Amino acid sequence: MHPGIEAGGGLEPLRHATLLEGSDTRRLDLLASLRDPLRRLLVRRYRQRASIRLHVLADLSASIGFRGRGDRIETLAHLVSALGYSAGRAGDAFAFIGCDEGVRDEFVLPPTRVTGAWIEIAARLEAFTPNGKGSEGLIEALPMIGGQRSMVFLASDFHFPLGLLDELLTGLSRHQVVPVVLADSGEFEPAPGIGFVRVADAESGEERTLLMRPALRRRLRLETRRRREALFGCFAAHGVDSIELVDRFDADRMNDYFRR
Repeated sequence: MHPGIEAGGGLEPLRHATLLEGSDTRRLDLLASLRDPLRRLLVRRYRQRASIRLHVLADLSASIGFRGRGDRIETLAHLVSALGYSAGRAGDAFAFIGCDEGVRDEFVLPPTRVTGAWIEIAARLEAFTPNGKGSEGLIEALPMIGGQRSMVFLASDFHFPLGLLDELLTGLSRHQVVPVVLADSGEFEPAPGIGFVRVADAESGEERTLLMRPALRRRLRLETRRRREALFGCFAAHGVDSIELVDRFDADRMNDYFRR
């Protein structure tokens, strides 16, 4: 459960109120009353514990099906399992929206507190082979999240134009957004040695043959670094702090993120 903004039946002290305002003699604070210069009887008010809506907005375009040193779609399924289980324990509503070029109806779970509702979504993900050629459906999904302030886990490899990401984060600005970068360490390092390599674009299916050589390897490393700096710079510009899951789901890394 989470700290609310209203006074109520929680355990976390919020403020003092006069006995007339609080009207609960069981919470009379004698020490605070003795210290009050106006000689008022003061009672403790506590912060109401509140539940939230937890949404997972997931990119299911073809690049999410990439298998290198890890398996992105498996990492996403494990993330859904962990978040769904945690939301259920806290009494929060859990929702999932999966998108590629549009919203995929078979991957839409409206907000629910039904125990284990996430299990079917996680199972579908593990059996799914992404083949969409874009991620524009993430924008289409924004009205489905609604106006009530929620926590939104935005899960993607973020291999789409940064203009789309900027529009997406602007549309989610009223919510608490947690970008989850599904990364693969095999992407960061070009093929070793010198020789011809075959490369394919996961989204478009376009293939090319490249002559891997030291100059090209340096250029690829530089472009990868620039892209990552631009991506995390976009997150920072919108005031959101991302978490990167490399090769696999890491529960300890998620816990460390929330402790920070």
